Amino acid sequence: MLSFLEIQEKRAEIKDLIRQFFKEKGFLEVQTPILVKGMSTEPYLDPIKVEFFDEKNKKYQGYLITSPEYSLKKLLSQGFTNIFEITKAFRQKEAFGGWHNPEFTILEWYRTKADYRDVMKDTEELVNFLVQQLYHREYFYFQNRKIDVSLPWPSMTIKQAFKKWAGIQIDQKKKIRNFDDWFYLVFLNQIEPNLPKNGPLILYDYPLPQAALAKRKSQKSFYAERFEVYLGGVELCNAFSELTDPKEQEQRLKKEQNIRKKLKKEVIPIDKTFLEALKSGLPKTSGNALGIDRLEMLLLDVKDINDLLTFPVKKMFG
Repeated sequence: MLSFLEIQEKRAEIKDLIRQFFKEKGFLEVQTPILVKGMSTEPYLDPIKVEFFDEKNKKYQGYLITSPEYSLKKLLSQGFTNIFEITKAFRQKEAFGGWHNPEFTILEWYRTKADYRDVMKDTEELVNFLVQQLYHREYFYFQNRKIDVSLPWPSMTIKQAFKKWAGIQIDQKKKIRNFDDWFYLVFLNQIEPNLPKNGPLILYDYPLPQAALAKRKSQKSFYAERFEVYLGGVELCNAFSELTDPKEQEQRLKKEQNIRKKLKKEVIPIDKTFLEALKSGLPKTSGNALGIDRLEMLLLDVKDINDLLTFPVKKMFG
């Protein structure tokens, strides 16, 4: 078992290796704001609202980011190509422990002239690279479980996962009322518990209601080009072939606002500057958002995030 100081040394090494991995692939590291005016309308994410004042005591309202996605896409629309960022993100209503902390570190990268299969390859190569650099082999141990990250990684569509582990033909459920609630109920109770605990699994092609920022597979398809990686049964990242059509994006964001209204949550205004960026021209792009804290917990065999972070919320506010 690593000491607390050794854990922090290894965390620093992991971030250095992530930067090495992307820079060797020609990616530019960028830095975008943590405090923003416009925010994602995603119904099941709750941002932390911030009020602040200028030197004349004029009040402004903004949000701490739940992800740097909007800002990074705005850079892409300005002509940036392959970019990545390691930054802090914040979410309300998170647990104070386990795999969760209201403040966390996120890695997000975007590859232009690419789709989600290219970013799947980035993801498995990144994790494999980190394991080999840390342990000089293609596996590591987490809670006495050997987790093998040898390439290539296994993958499965959401449709296949629902059929295999829940015995459900998801295409027959697309018109069900409250599809979102139904989907997550089945996923959390019947899919997640069955995911492999000794290695990775890429789950891909999510239904459109679960992929508001992702490109639709085809014009009339019920599915979008989104994937998530589960490593040792733990959700690690969320990725898309990015939706670049501003009209379709606006329609989807309005649907999310309606869902937030039904859930009696704050209806977050649509970020018009994000839509303007799409209108100005977002190239064919795929991106991924990966939780660095979770990856560090797995790689360093740390069971609780409170034992990983230097100052977790539980120790400061609990």
